[in-house]
Amino acid sequence: MKLFSHKPIQYCLFGILAIVLPMLLNVKGSTFTLLASIGIIAIASLGFNILLGFSGQISLGHGAFMGMGAYVSAYLVEKMNLPFIMGLVMAAIIPLLVGFILGLIALRLEGHYLAIATLGFAVVIEEMFAEFSQYTGGWSGTKAGFPVIFGYKFDKTSVYMLVVLVLVGLMIATYNFMKSSTGRALVAMKKSEHAAQAMGVSLFKYKLLAFSLSTMYAGIAGSLYIHFFRFCEPKLWGISLSLDLLASVVIGGLGTIGGAVVGVAFLKLLPTLLQGVPILGDIHGLAFVLTGVSIIVFIMFYPKGLINIPADLIKTFKSRSKVHKVTKGGSGHGIGVED
Repeated sequence: MKLFSHKPIQYCLFGILAIVLPMLLNVKGSTFTLLASIGIIAIASLGFNILLGFSGQISLGHGAFMGMGAYVSAYLVEKMNLPFIMGLVMAAIIPLLVGFILGLIALRLEGHYLAIATLGFAVVIEEMFAEFSQYTGGWSGTKAGFPVIFGYKFDKTSVYMLVVLVLVGLMIATYNFMKSSTGRALVAMKKSEHAAQAMGVSLFKYKLLAFSLSTMYAGIAGSLYIHFFRFCEPKLWGISLSLDLLASVVIGGLGTIGGAVVGVAFLKLLPTLLQGVPILGDIHGLAFVLTGVSIIVFIMFYPKGLINIPADLIKTFKSRSKVHKVTKGGSGHGIGVED
């Protein structure tokens, strides 16, 4: 059982279940689309959790970095006929470099000032996506095909499997990163910047690292998005997507790797389940409304996030069971709690 207590093993088991269960259940194409969407957004959310959950920085512009990754990958693969792997790698590198440059400027700000700065960046980038139509297709959008790797052409099902494999790989990489000295420095910085500085941690250096890494994850997610859905247009990468990333991290569990996946699944599945409910199902923009409400509810009443509910329930059950045994023993034998 100790083997299954290791997080990387758990992530691998999650990946196996995510691939095998839809096959066994013979799910429809629309369900694959929903599951792939969850996996793709979860990759970006995982990176966002490095920024917000582990280092305590807020950004409202990460949707733009996803779009950047999508357009870079689509242009390199479709227009320049480069291999998909090259498009994926460049979709990670270019957002990382842009994020690094933006971070050099924006990370000198703190709190809501950083959020406002990244929001302004997102608005500018969205407009650039529309104006540079030669590369992005403008408001008409841009198209891409399914990936081709070593001569094998993917279909919708196999791209979904690729998304799961990339997600699991990044979950394991993130876990190892956070266990490193750099990851521990990020956590120390989030808990107390003054204490971290006293220990010799360069706040600006590590904030810049966390910001750059999170934009790289967003770029990878954008590349997978364009090659699964095979179309995108500028409006997809607006503020609503950035808010979804923020909400998924808060709802799933700040500073947890699995929470990034759970939060995205919650935000994607809840509107789908409520579509058939009278009145609620008729609300225009139901998903956007639920995102805002969910953020408020979890921040106010359960800031630990969904990922911690099972552990808290088990802890509560064990404590009540222990109290029950002590009470029963005391009443049955006339022995107090000290026994």
